[in-house]
Amino acid sequence: MALSLLSIHNLRNIQIATVEPSTRLNLIIGSNGSGKTSLLESIYLLGRGKSFRSAYSRKIVRHDQVELTVFGKTDYQGEQTHSLGIQIKEGRFRAKIDGKYEQKSSMLASLLPLLLISPDGDKLIKGSPRQRRRFIDWGLFHVKQEFLAVWQRYNRILQQRNALLRQKNSTILQSWDAQLIDAAIKLDQFRRDYVMALVRQAQDYLSQLLDIEQIEFRYRAGWPSAEEYQIAFIENIDSDIKAGFTQRGPHRADLIMRVDGRSAAEVLSGGQQKLAACALLLAQAAVFNQCKQENCLILVDDLPAELDSIHRQLLMDLLYSQGGQLFVTATSQSLVDISRYSEKKLFHVKQGGFTVEKEDGN
Repeated sequence: MALSLLSIHNLRNIQIATVEPSTRLNLIIGSNGSGKTSLLESIYLLGRGKSFRSAYSRKIVRHDQVELTVFGKTDYQGEQTHSLGIQIKEGRFRAKIDGKYEQKSSMLASLLPLLLISPDGDKLIKGSPRQRRRFIDWGLFHVKQEFLAVWQRYNRILQQRNALLRQKNSTILQSWDAQLIDAAIKLDQFRRDYVMALVRQAQDYLSQLLDIEQIEFRYRAGWPSAEEYQIAFIENIDSDIKAGFTQRGPHRADLIMRVDGRSAAEVLSGGQQKLAACALLLAQAAVFNQCKQENCLILVDDLPAELDSIHRQLLMDLLYSQGGQLFVTATSQSLVDISRYSEKKLFHVKQGGFTVEKEDGN
């Protein structure tokens, strides 16, 4: 899957821009604040239905404008498949797929699957368990058809149970428990299977990107590993009522990473953490590619500048070898040697305007 056309109106400092990207590598060069990250943000909007830079949609609309639009056409094996559109007007978000309004952002994600590598990507290593759960669940959403329904069911029941716990309504509570346990066990198994496949891929990328022997991965379910969930859940009911929320379950799951028995966040340097996060994202893309028999898009925002030249080029080689469409931003062309890649386009951006400098292999 690839974007064959991208049109942007009034997104941050981009007043109007139309880009026809390469189906493989697109390098966007520009100074800080020029609009290169805004281009990635527009693609992210099409694929995720939200910004990766701001939780408030009004903030990404160009100053003194009331409406933002992003339009894109997707391409699969040389044939147009879908048109995607995003409109943000006076704070209201609307999406269209093939000309029809769509309320579910999951539909956008299924039609334009994409991953983001950004300067704060090390949060995948040192950030909260919630960030790692989201990372795992994005992968599952794309490779396991039954996952979304189970995930939605579990979270819906969890919210209802927590409301009853706050009311200390133990009688009605029991009617929800069996459903929650069933959904929790299925969700946990999905995650265990996915993490196993992910780790196999990640170890290979880690060995290439990091000068350490191995990172140990352990999936933490969200309850004591020595207990079955049903037992741990039932034995904790009184404590849940007292606390006012469900203390154990897949909503507390985490992916633990250790080096020599210590937390990877404590042992690895900042640069190593970024490379470890890149390895995980590369692994996720590889699992996606194998399961779906197609490639997801990968967006890389200014990360190369934070690495030494050897690791910068190695990362680019690994990204290109995935076989999918890449959008990479950098402040200087000297940071990324693209002469070794046969299919690419080089864009320069200045004050929100984009120009194509060179096109090869297209």
